[in-house]
Amino acid sequence: MKSILKKYQTLSALQRQQVLDIELLGEQKTLVGDAHGAVHALTARPASDIQGYALLIDDVARGFFLLKRRSLLPRWANGQTVTLHGLMIDRRYQGRGLGKTCLHQLPDLVRELWPEARQLMLAVDLGNTTAHALYRSLGWQDYGDADRALVGFERRMLLKLP
Repeated sequence: MKSILKKYQTLSALQRQQVLDIELLGEQKTLVGDAHGAVHALTARPASDIQGYALLIDDVARGFFLLKRRSLLPRWANGQTVTLHGLMIDRRYQGRGLGKTCLHQLPDLVRELWPEARQLMLAVDLGNTTAHALYRSLGWQDYGDADRALVGFERRMLLKLP
């Protein structure tokens, strides 16, 4: 199984459709949104402050996420930070370590894309214990409250870039 992260803009028409066809479980849509919303977010300006990436498995899009910086950072992030948004893996491919694959490749990808970045941040719903545990297992640190969530507040997670 060959995996690669590829910029949304460089995907073929078929791969772009595959991104839109990513299926999530109902509770996951509540937490991360859906692929249609994520792709629409790529129209934000300035375009230089947002990038979308698909996770291709054997050239088929099975996952997607957004990266934001500078003017598009959420209120809980600042400085030379890049934030991760809406990491989604197609429900039919969950449980195979694909989310972990994305996260392992993320620091190198961000350093190549935006070399001035010093850290990665994300917000995770406190009730999303699976995601929270995954981030912590990969060295992300809990950094306090972010935005209000369905219950309580999301938690900010931070990963320093070497």
